[in-house]
Amino acid sequence: KMYNGKMILRFDDTNPSKENDNFVENIKSDIKTMGIYPERVTYTSDYFDIIQEHMKTMIKKGFCYADNTEHEEMKRQRDEGIESTHRLNTEEFNLEKFEQMIVGDDKAKGWCIRAKMNMQNLVKCLRDPVLYRSNESKHH
Repeated sequence: KMYNGKMILRFDDTNPSKENDNFVENIKSDIKTMGIYPERVTYTSDYFDIIQEHMKTMIKKGFCYADNTEHEEMKRQRDEGIESTHRLNTEEFNLEKFEQMIVGDDKAKGWCIRAKMNMQNLVKCLRDPVLYRSNESKHH
């Protein structure tokens, strides 16, 4: 209010298996109780098409790769600074796998898109983090 700004209330709804409409409605109710009225409400899913286009661009530039390493093994590799063998996937393979993920093709089950970063980074969460994964859960 002091700076005549506009409040945008954004919900990250990219993991529907861990989300619940009750949380969204309670947050809206709670901020209203505090006299906070957002200019608009948005959801990350409102921008899926833009996010997917950026992901394709990043894959084409070699900044990302498709990976289906099991969760525990991926964690171990990240902890130990070991690069996934999938880092060497071709751009064509990565794009094909990403397209399969977008349409929910069974061939993409268990796959994700990871950023190609420094696997020796002291901050372990920055070692090839997962940027995109498909989730078959019903989206609210």
